[in-house]
Amino acid sequence: MADDTDAFLRMAAAGEGNDEYITTNGGELGIDLTSSNPTNAGGQGVNANATTVIADLFEIQNQGTQEIDVEVTPLAFVDSGSGDTLIVLVVPQTNFPSVTLGVGDTETYSLLVDSFPGGGNLEISDTITVTGEATN
Repeated sequence: MADDTDAFLRMAAAGEGNDEYITTNGGELGIDLTSSNPTNAGGQGVNANATTVIADLFEIQNQGTQEIDVEVTPLAFVDSGSGDTLIVLVVPQTNFPSVTLGVGDTETYSLLVDSFPGGGNLEISDTITVTGEATN
């Protein structure tokens, strides 16, 4: 086993200015949009009654020796309670649910978060699974 940044499928922050939302723990990549992970600009969490887009958040790169099909699942998360709803979508840059990556190719993923009518104190704590399979 290798850390995510050294594995055949490298997972890392996309390096496009949204790196503060990416965490690593024990070699695993995480996304933290909570108030316990404030940004250097002072932001703490996502806006209630708003749609938040975090473009180019993380990327997956084929560091192996052959072309692979990569799939990220699930691409949608929902939590609701007391009339409030929180939706989080993982949005690939090119295709979904899977993308073919040649050796050295990278797919970038963004996040769309929608909280309505107020979002309340809703929270999504879940796991995204990344799988890769050789195309031949």
